[in-house]
Amino acid sequence: MIAVFEKETLLNALIPAMYTVSGKNTNPATEGFHLNCLEEGICKIQTYDNEKGTRTSVECEVEKAGSCVINAQKLLQIIKTMPNGPIKISVDSSYKTVIESGLSHFDIKCLPGSEFPVLPELNSDRGFMFPQYLFKKYINKVLFAIGQNDTRPVFNGAYFEINEEQIIVVACDGNRLAYIENDMSIESKNIDGTRLNLRFIIPGKTLVEILKMVKDTEEEMEIRLTRKYVIFKLGKFVIFSKTIDSEYIDYTRILPKTHNIELTLNTADLRSALERSSLIIEDRLAGSIRSFVKFTIDEVLSVSTQSSNGNVYDEIDINKIKGDDITIGFNCKFLLDALKACDDGEMKLCFNNPLMGVLIEPSESKDGKYKYFVMPIRMNN
Repeated sequence: MIAVFEKETLLNALIPAMYTVSGKNTNPATEGFHLNCLEEGICKIQTYDNEKGTRTSVECEVEKAGSCVINAQKLLQIIKTMPNGPIKISVDSSYKTVIESGLSHFDIKCLPGSEFPVLPELNSDRGFMFPQYLFKKYINKVLFAIGQNDTRPVFNGAYFEINEEQIIVVACDGNRLAYIENDMSIESKNIDGTRLNLRFIIPGKTLVEILKMVKDTEEEMEIRLTRKYVIFKLGKFVIFSKTIDSEYIDYTRILPKTHNIELTLNTADLRSALERSSLIIEDRLAGSIRSFVKFTIDEVLSVSTQSSNGNVYDEIDINKIKGDDITIGFNCKFLLDALKACDDGEMKLCFNNPLMGVLIEPSESKDGKYKYFVMPIRMNN
């Protein structure tokens, strides 16, 4: 294989593709870029870690068609350090790889293209179009509530409900739940012309990588579904990932429908108070919770915590809509994560009792409405 690339063109393809390169060191082929140079002057570039992958292509000058797998970290670092201009990549029959530009010259080893794993079939008859900026906004609002390596698979992803008039996204890790919905027109790309009615769970790790590629633009991305995979089409890039094949929890039973206590306050004020409390919090010691943030609600909201590091006390002005006084404790990080995802402005906090947690809602929100529910900590008197 012999091909000549423009440095900037090649980098623009390799950098996003790097997001789905395996880092587990279990199969050298999944740790590399699969380059397949065709006589038509196209190089197809693929990555795949057996869970998610990317496909794209770049124009190049192909002197000899062929394919190979080059370690992704090495190739990307080499291309970054090469001088600007044409970069020639040559692979001989022993899979010695020469990368050269100007007077710069690298010799490395690569693998035959045949050792790259076979990608799954990605033929899909179901899909929809969605603005990139909204997808980015919604995922950022629920990402904090996705579990990390939880033994319950559904907690490790975000749940989507899509039809032509509405989108719902939910994430829950067992301690907090994030919910967002928006009534909007969604363009169906179902091949058979049927109406959209999709339900699927995307792993949180995949969403983290997708966020690196979507832009704050009204330009739309195409999202397609197969039985086991979700496929994102962003320009020349195709990113795909396994979905989580499981029934999602009944989130409607978790979100309280009635409340004994309701109040409103300034979002930034509460966020700042929790950030101050987090400076001295000892979250865990020998596996048990040693300190927490305590809310005492009467005429004001008192936020306090104490640990071996010191004490913190804050008071926040509130507008109590209804209810009695209450004292309730929370894991500070869980609550602060939810507050960081909230829009600035006024928010509403809803309680029932010290054992049932808090429902957080914005007083006003554009681009959809969202709710966060955070479970409390049982406090010892």
